[in-house]
Amino acid sequence: MKITRKQLRQLINEAMYDPMHGIKSLEEPYRGKIMSVLGDPDASPEDRTQFHQLADTVTDYKDPRPDMPDDSIAGVKAQQAGYLANAAAEIEPYLPGFLNLPKDIIDVVVEFVFLSKNPVLHIQLEEDMVEHELGEDVYHRGSHFQEIQKPENAEIVAMMDDMRENSKAHDVKFYYIYSANASYNGSDPFARIDPSGMGDAQTGYFEGFYEKYTQVTTAQKYVIDPYSFDQAFIKIMRDLRPDHEEEVLN
Repeated sequence: MKITRKQLRQLINEAMYDPMHGIKSLEEPYRGKIMSVLGDPDASPEDRTQFHQLADTVTDYKDPRPDMPDDSIAGVKAQQAGYLANAAAEIEPYLPGFLNLPKDIIDVVVEFVFLSKNPVLHIQLEEDMVEHELGEDVYHRGSHFQEIQKPENAEIVAMMDDMRENSKAHDVKFYYIYSANASYNGSDPFARIDPSGMGDAQTGYFEGFYEKYTQVTTAQKYVIDPYSFDQAFIKIMRDLRPDHEEEVLN
């Protein structure tokens, strides 16, 4: 049975079970005793599972995973992998070849789109497209201080203001991405794939995600025109994560 995107995101969130959650909230001496087993390299998988369950019982931690048949850590990871694979498949139609990316990059993008908190796309108006579609000199007349003051530009100013303040109501072709930021497990997802190792989310998006995608995509337009890639990602967020924020910078 095909599930909706909203249901998929809910299932993914439910699947993000933390086997250490109960243990983290334990006090001594219980924590020490349980960790003595979990930290023992010679402990059997059965003992590890039993002590994980014991920690959950002591702290009254409820496993949020729906109908999970295998309560081992391996079972947790297997179910998570299944949900994340389904989520990645939702992104593929927007970015053909997405599934050919390295797994660490796919995971970061899925986390950003489906699991992150407070995702924000910092975007900019594409001046040439505005001029091409809406009229010559429209961007200038609706953006520069001296032009904004002129009564004859009032309608253009109102239109440009709306494109800035209500960007989701306007076609993605008018925008490109400056940076994409969010929080997941205490960090910014795209920062994890910054190839420079500096943990910069903007570099991670462009040099970690986009540059790698141009090497695997089956749609050459994304290689030739990076704005097309940005616009596809904006559409992904609008369709799959409609609660995201968009902030127009120019």
